[in-house]
Amino acid sequence: MFLRRVALALLVVPVAALGSWRFWHQDSVLPDVAIVQAQAGNLVSAVTATGTVEARRTVDIKYDTQSIIVGLFVKEGDHVAAGQKVATMDLSLLEPALAQARQTLQKDQASLLLAQASLRRSEALAESQVLAQADLDSARANYDGLLHLTKADEGAVAQAEEQIKRASLRSPITGIVIALYVHTGEMLGSATAVAGLGPNAAVSKPTNTLMTVAEEGDLEVDADVNAVDMGGVLTGQKANFTIDAFQPEVFSGTVRSIALQPTITNGVTTYRVIVSVPRADRRFRIGMPTNVMLFRTVAKDTILIPPTAVLRANGRSSVFTFSHENQPSNLSNRKADRDQLQVLAITKDKVVQCLGETSSAVAVTGDIQAGDWVLLNAGLASMSSSAVNPAEAAFKPNPDPSDLQFERTARPSDQQVSTIPGPKPKGFLQRLLNP
Repeated sequence: MFLRRVALALLVVPVAALGSWRFWHQDSVLPDVAIVQAQAGNLVSAVTATGTVEARRTVDIKYDTQSIIVGLFVKEGDHVAAGQKVATMDLSLLEPALAQARQTLQKDQASLLLAQASLRRSEALAESQVLAQADLDSARANYDGLLHLTKADEGAVAQAEEQIKRASLRSPITGIVIALYVHTGEMLGSATAVAGLGPNAAVSKPTNTLMTVAEEGDLEVDADVNAVDMGGVLTGQKANFTIDAFQPEVFSGTVRSIALQPTITNGVTTYRVIVSVPRADRRFRIGMPTNVMLFRTVAKDTILIPPTAVLRANGRSSVFTFSHENQPSNLSNRKADRDQLQVLAITKDKVVQCLGETSSAVAVTGDIQAGDWVLLNAGLASMSSSAVNPAEAAFKPNPDPSDLQFERTARPSDQQVSTIPGPKPKGFLQRLLNP
């Protein structure tokens, strides 16, 4: 038993000594730093907004007089041509009114002829000094009064004829009936508002409105842009938009107009920006919600780096790059063989001039070229060790239409960081066994 205890003690002491040596002589670890590659191109900013697909022009077909609809020749969704008859109103009250106006006109025209003949006789007798001047003035006044009355009768007849003509309602434009508010046999003008039929039941119009026609042709997107983003919105600006029903497709357009009058909703001020869509997809439907992105070029033909890669101090801007001889040509494609890769060394800071900046990138010029690897976080340049273990970080300098998705879940590749470790320095035992 005693011999067993001695043997166990002799075995434990070397193991403990080896563990203590490993604790005090473990390999040192190089600091990991994120680096990105400077890119050449234009710096682009984007303003995002929500909106809806709308027709460029809509027209309400109305009838001003209270009447019954006796004929309705279109339904919602029908195509109509300019001048096409779409409805007929009741003429039972208009036709008698026209007949009466014509009878009154004929009666007054006959009286006017008699008054005209009487005036001519009076003028002849007055020239022969047979008729007194007062009788001549009376005959002239009678003629003038009947002349004015006849003209008024002619206006009444024309008005009655126009009312009958307007009772046959026609489309003023070529387009599509997007909303219908009445049925045949209903009375217009009997209430303060009339609700739309079918899917447009929530839409209401004045009682004299029968239907709404959208002009056939180009559609547009009406976007509500927040007032704080209006500095990045210009007429003629390129725009991309997505529609929830057609994801992930991206459609394009151009800013046609910007509203001068704001809209304030719940304390939020927005402006209506209209984006024209010259070649609209046939699947588009008026009222479809959209997400819109308006692009603007901030700087052209520059070097782009992340905002965090620029160190601003003492009135100067600088970035930190890596020595050319240790700089790998393509970190993402090199084999991760730690015995062959060299450790990167941070060089001195390089002074640059900032030409423009967005939340994603800075456009700079100076002693830096496209393809240079720069330190992502310039604040780490003061670390005591100049040898670092590089980790390539993702850098997307400009927004693109993929950012317009309504619900975009991050994929693992979106957050992926390619890390290529440098060689670990050899420990004491490794140096002893493998000099």
